[in-house]
Formats: sequence, structure tokens, C-alpha cells
Amino acid sequence: DNAILSIRTSIGQDGAKTWEKDTKTHQQRRIALDEATVTLLKAYRQQCDGQAKQFGRKLVTHGRLFSSSVDHSTWLRPDSIGQRYRRMCTKLGWDMNIHQLRHYSATELISSGVDARTVAGRLGHGGGGATTLRVYSAWVAEADQRAAGNLGARMPTPPVTIEPTGAPLAVTEERDDAAGSPYRKIAADLQGAITSGALRPGDQLPTVADLASRYGVAAGTAQRALTQLRSARLISVSRGRRAIVTEHLTRAGDERIAEVVPLPRSPQSNGDFRPQP
Repeated sequence: DNAILSIRTSIGQDGAKTWEKDTKTHQQRRIALDEATVTLLKAYRQQCDGQAKQFGRKLVTHGRLFSSSVDHSTWLRPDSIGQRYRRMCTKLGWDMNIHQLRHYSATELISSGVDARTVAGRLGHGGGGATTLRVYSAWVAEADQRAAGNLGARMPTPPVTIEPTGAPLAVTEERDDAAGSPYRKIAADLQGAITSGALRPGDQLPTVADLASRYGVAAGTAQRALTQLRSARLISVSRGRRAIVTEHLTRAGDERIAEVVPLPRSPQSNGDFRPQP
């Protein structure tokens, strides 16, 4: 409910033996989560709760989020997670391991302007950021809440639509080519503003956060709309700056870009603008 992940302990492993122990830095830490991640975790938890009820069980109050037991009372073996991730990467043709996700997270956050101390806190590095700076050099000051939003915006949009219905969240498949996809709606609106001349070359587009708030979608969905416009060469995007409209020239024989003009005034309109026959 608070969009916060609390990390209090870690799991050690020696062969088949596992045990719960203190964290590497012997300190607890709290990490802010983005909206899309929280929503997916809620849907996952409800799915686990439904599976437990099928076996006449219920989730343990202080159980594990990820578990192989029906009631989530036990933890997963650390090496099993790494093995699953490697198998997935092999199927996708990637040569990487799960530990590299830490490097991905750190470089994305630092490059987007999050300060080293905040990144160190999210990674669990000690030394107040000294370890982070030894591995990752460039950084500028920001806050942890922005870290969550930036990371969520850079992740692909989840391939599901999750809508609160008062009952458990409904998870439905969303086809990428669906005409009614939220990101396509945003992209179409912005493209219409550009081609109509409402947004002219050099004008700045709303920020990802503003678009997400205006359309009631996740930041990743708004980012995906901007990516589509960028692929169509209607906008240009540079790191750390707002997207701007590019010079778009029509080809010979194409329709001219429409101009926004007021409708002629009708004598019987009482001040309203109405089209004349």
C-alpha cells in the first residue's frame, strides 16, 4: 500500500542447505517502488492467494512473496532463481546472468540523474556511496522517489492490463497491436496536434509524468507513446531534456498540414461559431 520494499534479511546457501541471515551491510533498507511494479505485485499476490484457497490453505501473514510452498511459508533457494533467469536468457539468445540486473539498475539510475548515495541505498552498498562511485562514475543529485519513477519509465510496458474492479484485480491479456492500446491513444493525440499545427517544430511536448497523469496511465505507457513518435521522426528526444517536435516536411502530392482557424460567425448564432452551408 505504501509502495515501499523493506529488505531486512538475506538467504544464505551451501549446497542444498539454506538459512536466513543478516544483510551484507548488516543494515535494513527501504526501497521505493514504481506504480507499475506495485500493481503487478498486487496482481501476483492475489493469484497466489487464489491458488492457496484451491488447496484449502491461506497465505501466511508474514510469508515470503516468492515461494515454492502453497502458503508461501518458505523461501526459494537463491541458486534456483539464478538458474531460472539463465534459462530464460538462453531462450532469448542473451548471454547474461541475474547479477547483471544490478549493474543495469545502477547505470540507468545514475545516467538519469539520481545521486550516488540514493543509488547505493537501493543496491545495498555500504560506505555512503563510496563503493557505488568506484564502480559507477557519473552522477548528479536527485531523490529516491524520482529513482523509482525513472526506473519504472525505462522498463517495457507490462503485457497485461490490470483494472481495479472492487474485487481482486482482473488481469487480462492486451495485444500489442490493439487499436485501443493506451499508448497508441496518447501517440495518436500528440501526432494529431503536430500535424494540425497546434504543436509546431521546436515546441516542447509534455513530460512523461504529465502525460501519465493526464491520461491516467503508468509512466512506462506514456514513454512508449513518445518512443512511437520518435520512431516516426515526429519528435526528437535527448537524455535529461523534454521531447521536442522536429521539422516535418510533407512529400509532393501529400495533403498540406491543416491550419487551425476559427469557424465563420453565423448571424443567428448569438455569439457561437457555426459552420456555414
